[in-house]
Amino acid sequence: MGNITDLIKDVASKNQIIETFAAKVIEINNEIESFHNPEDAYTVNIMRADGAIIKNVRLKASILDVEQGIITIPKKDSWVLVTIIDGVETRAFVSQFSEIERTFIRFKNDENQYLEINSEADKFQMLFKEKEASQSGTSSTAKPTYKNIAQIEFSGKNDSNITTSFYDENGKEISKNIFNGNQQQTILSTINGDNAKERVKFTLSSGENPNAQMQFLDKEGDEKQKLTFDELHTEINFNKGNSIFNLKDKEAKITIKDGFEATISDTKTSFKKDKLTFEMDNKFKIDAEGKNLLTELNGLIDEIVKITVPTPVGPSGPPMNSTQIAGIKEKLAELLK
Repeated sequence: MGNITDLIKDVASKNQIIETFAAKVIEINNEIESFHNPEDAYTVNIMRADGAIIKNVRLKASILDVEQGIITIPKKDSWVLVTIIDGVETRAFVSQFSEIERTFIRFKNDENQYLEINSEADKFQMLFKEKEASQSGTSSTAKPTYKNIAQIEFSGKNDSNITTSFYDENGKEISKNIFNGNQQQTILSTINGDNAKERVKFTLSSGENPNAQMQFLDKEGDEKQKLTFDELHTEINFNKGNSIFNLKDKEAKITIKDGFEATISDTKTSFKKDKLTFEMDNKFKIDAEGKNLLTELNGLIDEIVKITVPTPVGPSGPPMNSTQIAGIKEKLAELLK
């Protein structure tokens, strides 16, 4: 099964017969054990108009050369023109297409680096990679391995987006950027053992409330801090909500897990801890366990005014300073609420 290039030379030199006919693609022969991608396809099975089936019709000049080439893959059940040289079916190749499923191109240089371009109706992908150096003692027939260097992908499925990825010297993804019409996100990762763990995320979102968000994660991938900004407020979130700082125009709010909350604004300042509330505006307010300080003090004053004590000549009358005590109640109303 020589190369089509050699066959073409033979055709020119030996005046061989070339036959071309229409056929229907009945199977795409994916290279499941491909060195590169299991979706690679170098041949198809076709059915002629007379019902005859021909298998392994070539899509590229050399189906044994997996290192590089340009492949056009027809849609299954579409019609193609198949050309046979000198009546030998093993020399059959697809010469024209009516419908194309996808195309891919693979280039290789002398440094064993590759550029792969894979395109479909709703996806376009470019991948830079290189073949890893053979380990000492490894058989020359062993399946080669490759490591990614960088990748760009455009997807038109559902929410269309563009993704760019960069990889470290071992082929682990350490940086990713995702762009679509409403959002841009950058993810930076570090290597933890054999796995890449996300460490920093930065997201820009548009819409009715455009905002920016930055997340910091630990070596295990757990969120440690998140900052959110928009045109109306800034929020700093520590350790998944254990502590939250929320800053708005003329207002700052602090919330700490297990019940503490503090708010400072141009109209009032308040502190809350479980069932205790302390507020300041033009007056003070203190509530604890459902009881209000002003209410309790007013009750105390009312009881003081009612005090009578026994004497040798009978019970005493109301306190002589009841007017002053009532005045204290009025002053407390100016301080507390």
